[in-house]
Amino acid sequence: MALPNVMVIQSADPNEKGYVYRKDEDGIVAFGEESVFSTRARIEVEPAKTDSKYVNLRFSYSNRYMQRPVFLSYGLAAVGLAPLEDTSSPFCTLFEPVKVDNGDDDDDVFYFIHAESGGRLAIDIANMSFFVDIFGTSASQGHLRVVDLDSLVRLPVRGNLAFIGDNGKYLKAFTWFINYFQLSSDIPNDTLSRHQVTEQPDGHVRLTSIHWSALWNLANSGWILGNTTNANSPNTLFWPVKINGNTIALRAADGKFCQRRVTNNLANGSIGTEVSSLTKQAELQVEELVAKSLVHNVRYQVEYGRIFDETSYTGWSSTVVNSQDVEVTISLSFSYQDTKEYTFARSYTLETGVPTLFDSALPFVSKDGSIDDAAAKISALLQWNAANTMTATVTGKGSVTLPAKTSAVVSYVGKRGTCNVPFYYTQADTVVNAPIGSLPVEVVSEGIDGLYTATNTYDFNLVIEKTHAI
Repeated sequence: MALPNVMVIQSADPNEKGYVYRKDEDGIVAFGEESVFSTRARIEVEPAKTDSKYVNLRFSYSNRYMQRPVFLSYGLAAVGLAPLEDTSSPFCTLFEPVKVDNGDDDDDVFYFIHAESGGRLAIDIANMSFFVDIFGTSASQGHLRVVDLDSLVRLPVRGNLAFIGDNGKYLKAFTWFINYFQLSSDIPNDTLSRHQVTEQPDGHVRLTSIHWSALWNLANSGWILGNTTNANSPNTLFWPVKINGNTIALRAADGKFCQRRVTNNLANGSIGTEVSSLTKQAELQVEELVAKSLVHNVRYQVEYGRIFDETSYTGWSSTVVNSQDVEVTISLSFSYQDTKEYTFARSYTLETGVPTLFDSALPFVSKDGSIDDAAAKISALLQWNAANTMTATVTGKGSVTLPAKTSAVVSYVGKRGTCNVPFYYTQADTVVNAPIGSLPVEVVSEGIDGLYTATNTYDFNLVIEKTHAI
């Protein structure tokens, strides 16, 4: 069964609320995390190298692999520093996902078989644990559901948002007997056009009109109205779907998408639901009403960092000739272009284009193969989740000793590898939440969802690769 690259796990029983997560204090894998976006619940799926039917499960923010932690225990913990694909070992990190055929189109229900014991992974609601069930008490034991995190949209919640429709107009509060939302404004910062997102644990959102201090609400007529403060009504829940960049669509409680409606009265251009398929009229560009951001006070969790995808890398190579009749030591001077790549990522997924100044150290893999969390320094405008590069000319000197009458290919050979380090950070946003003409205010928040990834070269040595007599 093909699993998502990044996922969270929950019970297939809708009455069992929560997600599988890793406990911070001891790495024990348990059940009951509330939010689908929790850093403790995010799992990376790594295909096994030894057998394609198996996968390794790594918790993203601790870089620890799920396994049995103790020989005689069938509990699970995410404590493995690296995959262990020996299926005879009780500490094996391999699991086989098996799709459950329920006779419907639900592709997300499955169970996991622990490769070493043959038991299924299961949730014990009594003590909220996640364990290997070797007894198989029922056919439905261990039925789980995965959520593909790459398919979810996490809308910004730090400031107000404005929405731009397919007609290029901002969505504004509009009253014509009742409170509509109409795509008819040219002013994003007007109180009429500002909205606030409240994130729900399962990925749904509720949206509040700043003008009316009321929730968006699906009416029986299909119109989206700003006419309730009832945060328990399912008609105030919306599911965001990413289309591209900063463009989304919102699915309402009736399973249909909110879209710009065409009428022959003053409600023309207001949003409501009509069809369950995506249309051009359902597209909404998300604009954060944030003038600028500063990300600083970055604290890297190096103890949870990892280094992977190491390969051999040749920075420089040349042919060196000793034409004399005696052994000679030859001095060398050389240079090459060194390129480093790095990305600051977080769990918010839209590219809203807010200018963000990152003032931070940059970790890279050092010569000794460890992660140096202060290898470089950056103070520059960057985008979250975007790859950045640094290129510099590196010069070096060295020497090689060649026998008499010998030609050799000499190379400067090292490694190229990638490191991944979770981080905490402080974010200061200059937010436009006030009426037009008022000064922006600075809102400071703490983030725990940072994931830094960098690729660089290291551990170089001069190597004589080929020799032949001349």
